[in-house]
Amino acid sequence: MDRTPDTAVTEDTVQQTVPDQQDASFHQLNIGELTPIRSLDPLLAATTSEMHAIQLIYEGLVRFDEGGDIVPAVARKWTSSNNSYQYTFHLRPDIFYHDSDIFGSGTGRKLTAGDVKFIFKRMAKPGVSDRAARLFMNIQGFEAYFREQHYVYNSSSRKLDDISGITAPNDTTVVFNLNESDPDFLQKLATPLAVIYPKEAINGQNNFETVGSGPFSFSQQTNDSTFIFAKFQNYHTASDIELNRIDMVTSDNESGLWQAMEAGDIHYLSELGPSLSQQLLTENNELASSYSGRYRLSRSNASTEFNLRRYTGSDISQDTGTDIAQQVQPNLDSLFANLSSVISNPSLVTDDSKVASMSNLQIRATAPEGPFEKIVLQHLGNALAEQGVQFAISDLHIPTKETGLFFTRTMPLIPSLAWQEQPVILSFTLQPYTLAHQAVEGVSTNQYPWWINLRSTEIPALENIN
Repeated sequence: MDRTPDTAVTEDTVQQTVPDQQDASFHQLNIGELTPIRSLDPLLAATTSEMHAIQLIYEGLVRFDEGGDIVPAVARKWTSSNNSYQYTFHLRPDIFYHDSDIFGSGTGRKLTAGDVKFIFKRMAKPGVSDRAARLFMNIQGFEAYFREQHYVYNSSSRKLDDISGITAPNDTTVVFNLNESDPDFLQKLATPLAVIYPKEAINGQNNFETVGSGPFSFSQQTNDSTFIFAKFQNYHTASDIELNRIDMVTSDNESGLWQAMEAGDIHYLSELGPSLSQQLLTENNELASSYSGRYRLSRSNASTEFNLRRYTGSDISQDTGTDIAQQVQPNLDSLFANLSSVISNPSLVTDDSKVASMSNLQIRATAPEGPFEKIVLQHLGNALAEQGVQFAISDLHIPTKETGLFFTRTMPLIPSLAWQEQPVILSFTLQPYTLAHQAVEGVSTNQYPWWINLRSTEIPALENIN
């Protein structure tokens, strides 16, 4: 790291290595994921599976390493002013996008500073989640641009065509000016919400083409649940990447994923769900001896907070929300039966008011995304049924007047999708386990549950895995 009297400078000093000869064997890693992949658009990503995939395809100006520290990515170095109000990023000159028909020649073009400006302007547009925008409101002019885009409906009446605090003096330089110092600014830039993609990826009204500059390109989706990624040969450190292909298989069927792993068709589970945690872990939270010779268990350093909330626009009143918590308080442990190895800090929001009769009450919850929310809701429904409550889980993923209970996930640096201010009834923290075939080396995770790095992953050729 170089320093000058009035700026702090960070620069990439990693030397590329070129092997004497290319290994002729084909190295493929198959990953099992418990949450769905519905979109590979970085601004629409909501599940950990989607965020894992996004980090294969795209890179931001910076990224995290396995220690949770910021390292260069698309930017080769950056400087910050003494008061940290200004950041200047100098882009690598050798960053190219994946080959795609979105470019006239079909060959990926060079990434430029204009692409960086574009992705921040898109964050502020209607039609995408506002989570990324909420991270960057501190950039000068960002909030004004965001509010005009969202609330001045007649586009001819809008006065702003740019975000004043983001400038690109040339194709390899981007400057950010902030309203005030933000100690987490670089960390925010390293999230999956701030990865960079070409302007050409947006075709029409938010029709998104999956093209990035990351270590792997999206090859194809073979069915509803299998996503294939191929090594990007023009990645700036492609010679250091051993994997030729990564398949992500998503399923909420833990048993099916486990059977595929036992058959050798899956090599890494990014999260053990409730059923597998109970099956594979001993009372000391170690891998059962019958599996230890074939697999390697790791406890994640990352934690996610789950909150069951009451939608204030629904038929469930504040008193009813309190009554729900009061009724299940004596049997709180039953909501987390057999989950103590991965779930911690369970709590219910209650008061000392008299509990009303809940007989014949009808309560509906939204459909949760992950396996832990699902099983806790099932246990909650069983507990409420004993009190005469008619409990059901809707097919909808959003709260409505009729679906008054819903889960939110809180992950470091990632704003909740919506309704995060709604009152909490139940909360718990999840610190999951991962499971890898013994032949797999170098899958990196850190304190962020959405982060994964496969640049250094090694696995024997498929025919040599047993």
